[in-house]
Amino acid sequence: MQKMTIMAFIGNFAESIQMLTPQLHAIIAASVSIKSSQKLKKILEIILALGNYMNSSKRGAVYGFKLQSLDLLLDTKSTDRKQTLLHYISNVVKEKYHQVSLFYNELHYVEKAAAVSLENVLLDVKELQRGMDLTKREYTMHDHNTLLKEFILNNEGKLKKLQDDAKIAQDAFDDVVKYFGENPKTTPPSVFFPVFVRFVKAYKVYVKALLALVSQASALLKMLISALLSSQSPSHKSKRQQQELIAELRRRQVKDNRHVYEGKDGAIEDIITDLRNQPYRRADAVRRSVRRRFDDQNLRSVNGAEITM
Repeated sequence: MQKMTIMAFIGNFAESIQMLTPQLHAIIAASVSIKSSQKLKKILEIILALGNYMNSSKRGAVYGFKLQSLDLLLDTKSTDRKQTLLHYISNVVKEKYHQVSLFYNELHYVEKAAAVSLENVLLDVKELQRGMDLTKREYTMHDHNTLLKEFILNNEGKLKKLQDDAKIAQDAFDDVVKYFGENPKTTPPSVFFPVFVRFVKAYKVYVKALLALVSQASALLKMLISALLSSQSPSHKSKRQQQELIAELRRRQVKDNRHVYEGKDGAIEDIITDLRNQPYRRADAVRRSVRRRFDDQNLRSVNGAEITM
């Protein structure tokens, strides 16, 4: 039975290494890229500021929010039900923070990492180590077996590299989960990474819709200008008058596309403008950096003080 086990281990070893290595690399790349993305931090900072503004009449300002709250951005809608909070945020980012609008380009292998069961991968790595130990024990009993000797010499280093990757993946994942104030024991990759996958996918849909609207408006403007100019003969319309007409049409287009945060009190506009110059400051004037809000393991956002989108 022991020899059959060793034969199966040797026969499946290369395939196991080939299957487990990409999964560990996906966990490492996704964890590191999410934690290090400065543009993602800015997006979360904007969401925190707007969330605190929305909840200002119900509860005090909070330091942060649970990652699961990102899913609620699609559920929070305007009074006419035509626009979600995420749609509004994408508008704000497009107009005021264009430099971070492509934040998702800094996130790597997140979808692949979301499909990985890190617990099972780590168990498989341990099983490979047990198989290698069994093979080495068998070789010490039959040191004339050249097959076992050659296998051990050629593959012991590969197993060591896989074990190193497994430790790096575990440490990187634990680090990023704690960084966002979550518990690694209760938040596996299958829960943590899909939050970002869903958020990015929904954000891209809204950005694509916004670009389509802008393209349509631009095409309509060109058609309107062309129609107006063609209806005027050169003898009745000077070049200067044509330029004034074009300028007026463009001003009207800008006016029609103003966003809702340009309200009468200007409070939301002030928040959005201030975010461009300095890290978000809570309503109680306690200044917190983006890193402190999301890196603090003792994050003060608890179930009773979360942002309810």
